[in-house]
Amino acid sequence: MKASTLFVAAISAVGMVSASPVAENESTHQLEARETRSSQGWYSYGCYMDCYNGMNRFLPHVAYWNNPANDPDTCIAACQDAGYTYAGLQWGVQCFCGNSLNGSPPTASTDCFERCTGSADHAGAHCGGACRNNIWSAFEKPGH
Repeated sequence: MKASTLFVAAISAVGMVSASPVAENESTHQLEARETRSSQGWYSYGCYMDCYNGMNRFLPHVAYWNNPANDPDTCIAACQDAGYTYAGLQWGVQCFCGNSLNGSPPTASTDCFERCTGSADHAGAHCGGACRNNIWSAFEKPGH
């Protein structure tokens, strides 16, 4: 096959890609990758480490420890109402808040494996993991 024919075939295939919402039977991982803004306008920062080390957490304020209705909007609202600019969802049911990341290192997105159990609007979204927060902030992530 000629190079020009391959180029036309590749362009045609790209043209078939749709920007429509993810269908219900598609992977929730694809849905998560697209969810970068909350309904409150906060920005997703991704997965960050945050573990109690005997002294403090990177996000020190505990909004709640065990909320089976946890999702980004619920955690963000709790942090925003308490006057904080960062929200971290951990272990699927926990929410922590702060006004900076205090040096919290980013980790692989696969470390935030727990799924949110809250509203259908966030079905399949990630809500942290073991010592891992899915971070949301009122500020756009630097460099994005």
